[in-house]
Amino acid sequence: MGDQSQEPATTWLLSLYRTQRDANGRLVISVASPLGPILGCAVPAAFGALVTLMFRAAGASALLVLFAVLVVGVLAYNGSRIWICGPGTIQAAHAFWGARLRSSGTHTARSVVLRRELWRADAGSTDTVYVADDSSHRLKVLSVHNWVGHESRVASGGMGSLARSGPVVVSAASPLRPWANETLMPAVSEAVSELAGILQLELAVPLVYECEQIGAKPRGR
Repeated sequence: MGDQSQEPATTWLLSLYRTQRDANGRLVISVASPLGPILGCAVPAAFGALVTLMFRAAGASALLVLFAVLVVGVLAYNGSRIWICGPGTIQAAHAFWGARLRSSGTHTARSVVLRRELWRADAGSTDTVYVADDSSHRLKVLSVHNWVGHESRVASGGMGSLARSGPVVVSAASPLRPWANETLMPAVSEAVSELAGILQLELAVPLVYECEQIGAKPRGR
């Protein structure tokens, strides 16, 4: 008979993260595709390089290309992150086109942390999901920026205009709610609460809440 093996089923989350099971039954969480932020950097840089070449400014063109290569490399690296979750354990790694290239040690998960940082002048907030281990170390799994009255976006890791280049997700219901308790869960974007709930269930650890009253607003439009 023919080969009956199948690729693991992939589930897409509201954050555009993806989950699937590996051969050992562990949950593998992959970040959203970095294609949007990469294009947001590469296209303007390519256009700028062409314009500077037209004016015979080869040095400036080379600097633009070098800058774009560095930024694209960082975004691609960040976009390769995965987390491998089992009962009470989590491991961070990087994967390109399905090939796992680099893995960290396995951490003993003690809690899932939902943290909100409120920006100055009530401009918005950043909601982040961490996994805390048995030391002071935390693994950041997801961050979502909330611009009050506008939108919520997955943090791409970029700054400047790239701060708003991540995918749009369901807007946070109450982006300025300052409470560090269970009432924070319905206040965040459903993309955040969904992943926090998945991690808590998969790792079998408690969910704790934090809130920082004064946080830095990501630079962007």
